[in-house]
Amino acid sequence: MRMIGIGLMGFLLAGIALLLSTMNILEKGQRYILEATSGPQLVFEHRTASVSDSTNQAVLARANSDQPIILSGFPAYQSAVFIMPVDARPTSGYLQINATSQVLDGVEGVLRISIRNARRGELLLRSGEVGRSLQIPLSPMDFAGNQLVVSFSLQGTGPQKQCSQDNSTPAVVEIETTSAVFLTLDRPLESARDQVHAWGNLVRVAWPAWLKRDEQVRRLVLATQFKQRGVKTVFDGASNSDALTTDGLRSALTVFPSASEPQTTPVQTLARANTGVRQFYRKAVWRERYSLDGNGPQKIPSHLDLNMVFGRLIGGHSWTFTITLNNRLVFQDHIDGTQSDYSVLVELPDAMQMSHNEMEFVATSSAPHTGFCDRGPEMVAEMLPETQLVLSDVTYSGPLTELRAMLSGTDPIKVATLTSLTALDAALASDWLSEIVPPQATLKPGDTKAHIVVVTPDSPELQLLNTGWLVFHGTDGLTVTRLDAGSEVPRSALALLIVPTTIDIPQVSS
Repeated sequence: MRMIGIGLMGFLLAGIALLLSTMNILEKGQRYILEATSGPQLVFEHRTASVSDSTNQAVLARANSDQPIILSGFPAYQSAVFIMPVDARPTSGYLQINATSQVLDGVEGVLRISIRNARRGELLLRSGEVGRSLQIPLSPMDFAGNQLVVSFSLQGTGPQKQCSQDNSTPAVVEIETTSAVFLTLDRPLESARDQVHAWGNLVRVAWPAWLKRDEQVRRLVLATQFKQRGVKTVFDGASNSDALTTDGLRSALTVFPSASEPQTTPVQTLARANTGVRQFYRKAVWRERYSLDGNGPQKIPSHLDLNMVFGRLIGGHSWTFTITLNNRLVFQDHIDGTQSDYSVLVELPDAMQMSHNEMEFVATSSAPHTGFCDRGPEMVAEMLPETQLVLSDVTYSGPLTELRAMLSGTDPIKVATLTSLTALDAALASDWLSEIVPPQATLKPGDTKAHIVVVTPDSPELQLLNTGWLVFHGTDGLTVTRLDAGSEVPRSALALLIVPTTIDIPQVSS
């Protein structure tokens, strides 16, 4: 009897196992639990197969992954760029988007994902804070270019309320940094160029804690050369990461083009992002920024050649147009509401201009507004592409331009450190070096003598025998200070010490 019972039990267990495998009950249970906590895991259908089981697989992070993608309010638009491999070519793959939404009650909206101007997926927004994930299989046409541009659009309507002062944002969606492109390739992802592309056009510099000081300087110089060529770098302090070593950095540097000739004048035409028709009710604001701290001599703009088109106003109302430069008033005019084309040459005083400048243009009308429910008439204005800066014959001069001019006559420029640097210190020092060193200059590690020395609070005392400059992080960002002969170098924080000739490097332990 016991043997019969054991046999029946065996048949019963086998039947249960067959039932579970046939009906996928375990898989369905796992999916139910996942969807109950995080919402449905959506997969949009396409003829192209997704990633296969091949070993030649790669995960592509988006470019500029350190900058968050956040869409708030209706409508809202953003985009993400994924750089495709060049040496290894994709055969199949999919785009995975992980998003977190915060939505008010009563909101009806969708997150729309488009590729090559074609709608490829949508997420219906749910009230509350919800994490969602979706997969979009990619076609061969998506792989054809050197990059994949993904557009995000947040569309919908907020809760219906009576007119009030409630200016709350009905929905906010963040595209998480874990969003990526998963590919199957025709060969392994081995070349340094493809690795950099897979990291989001980013160079990861290996910076373990045991790295010796002389090797740190070599990698610091190589990382700065990448930045001078327009490729971002990060310093990875993990000892077991797949970041590039010194040899890998040298190999990868050869496939990126050298910097172009230094720019001698700022771009005269202003940013094209501000051109085009603006439709608004109360006022419109345009903002333009320009820098005089270029890599070559920069001419100071003397005037702004402004060209606008204003929509006609009814009821005898007029326009008020105001221009400020670095939060100081430079121009204001009242314009007849029946006038359309408007051009004026606005003087830009030299005393108001700095290394980094911001101009703000504000257009309002004299049309009255009675209460919160009255938005007033809809108005139209346009900044024309002909708007540009008119350059003077005066060359901008500041501490940073003087420092660059001095370094432009030094070749090669030798860099050294006095103590070992952390990954954070190295990242900051590399940012400063890429900012102050002319792109055509040759950077090399300095063993016993150097023109640029990275100093930390733990660095030994240094006294200047000739004049030099100190670069550090001040209240307004990058700060350049000129030092007198014989002065001691302050060591309250990380800084760069730059001298015209060279300075002896004390032989301290790594």
